[in-house]
Amino acid sequence: MPAKSPMAVLWVTSFGLLLLLVNNTSVNVALPELSAEFGAEAGLADWFLVAFMLANTASILVFGRISDLVGRRKVYLTGLVAFMLASLLAALAPSAGFFIAVRVVQGVAAATIVSNTTAIVADAFPPERLAIALSYNLTAASVGNTIGPAVGGLLVSAFGWQSVFLVNIPFGVVAVVLGHRIIPRTTSTGPRERFDLPGAVLSVVTLALLLYGLNRFGVGGALDPAFLVAITAGVALLVLFVTVERRVSSPLVDVELLRDRRRAIAYAAAFFNSFARAGFTVLVVLHQQVVEGRSAAEAGLVATAMAVAMVVASPLAGRLAQVLTWRTVSTAGGTLMALGGVGLTATVGNAPLGTTVTCLVLVGLGVGLFTGPNTAAVMWGVPANRRTVANAVRSMLYNTAQATSTSVMLIIVATSGLATYAVQSADPAVIRAFALAYGAAVVAAVVATGCAVSRGGPWLRRHVPVTEPAADRLPDRTQDATAARPAGSA
Repeated sequence: MPAKSPMAVLWVTSFGLLLLLVNNTSVNVALPELSAEFGAEAGLADWFLVAFMLANTASILVFGRISDLVGRRKVYLTGLVAFMLASLLAALAPSAGFFIAVRVVQGVAAATIVSNTTAIVADAFPPERLAIALSYNLTAASVGNTIGPAVGGLLVSAFGWQSVFLVNIPFGVVAVVLGHRIIPRTTSTGPRERFDLPGAVLSVVTLALLLYGLNRFGVGGALDPAFLVAITAGVALLVLFVTVERRVSSPLVDVELLRDRRRAIAYAAAFFNSFARAGFTVLVVLHQQVVEGRSAAEAGLVATAMAVAMVVASPLAGRLAQVLTWRTVSTAGGTLMALGGVGLTATVGNAPLGTTVTCLVLVGLGVGLFTGPNTAAVMWGVPANRRTVANAVRSMLYNTAQATSTSVMLIIVATSGLATYAVQSADPAVIRAFALAYGAAVVAAVVATGCAVSRGGPWLRRHVPVTEPAADRLPDRTQDATAARPAGSA
């Protein structure tokens, strides 16, 4: 295919995203090995995961806005290089503190990739092919999130936890070379604007405080002073951030993007669906090791059932969206995900492996059907000079949900009295805690499905063409880019 054809852009960005997400979820299955290596108790070991998520989530909005101002390709490729260097440092980490610090750097570098990928794809494809393109791109994301435990388990079992990070380097070089050749050079397509520094600082500090507060709740409970201070300060700064963004001329987050009801609901749906998916992913690999006594490699292979289902469902979602509406396909996906989660919850203590795999397949089919159409609903009608910001908001919500879900699930598991993830325990209290955590993920899946339904609109597209609205800009941030949304584009 031509070097800069839309399909070439799709595949190279999908490869970069796959690399990032496989590594991120590989660390989940390496958690027991890392805990033993650094002698870390559960509260400290949680930060091996949470540090990356916190830094990544807090940085996405900032890099989304920077990319719209200076060009997506430049920021994307710089992030890939930084991610490789941080991976090398992680493999050489001499202590838990150093490892956590490097994970923070990895998270910031990953934010440049996550915030740009969907926007680069949206730039490359015409509106009538966007849902299909995003379905394939998000197939890579979904598969990366889910096969990571299998890849990580095999690497940890064969070569040690360091290999989880060292493997990023050769694949990262390939991703940088391909990206440099294939991704078109871009600059801002909108009017020259200033970077919203106050908004950037407020967004980073606010998200960091809120996520840190949630982690402290798991360590010290509701009366922990650190929890109370972090949550109170985070909420206060969130109010201040919203106030600032409504008043500045070139905000970090354009509030006009949130005025469209359907897009706002699609954002909410993305959050709750991500919360559920992340919960199922982290719980499956931990449950298989801690309760079932399986090795890291075996636990990762069990979780791969979700990935296989996503590979089947994600491209199918794009095709179905040409006949049904995005609302219909997302609703079907959310329903399947919730049903699979109910099965995992009900059988957590005595499930045959086949039952667990069947439930994971349902979850994977649900994620695959839900994600692409819901993302298309977010990106629909967004003008070119706001696409990275629009996707950055989605990615920020997605990652916030992932970080929050991981923390919540680990908090619930910790209520069982489990002191470390490096030991096996089939104590009834541990089993009940896993069941409760699975139940929390199911609730999130149900809420996401409700959001998909509440977007409104028809269930069948009825041959209504999917075309870009004529209003393609948001001049002076007063025009709603989706005001001309055609019927059937729910």
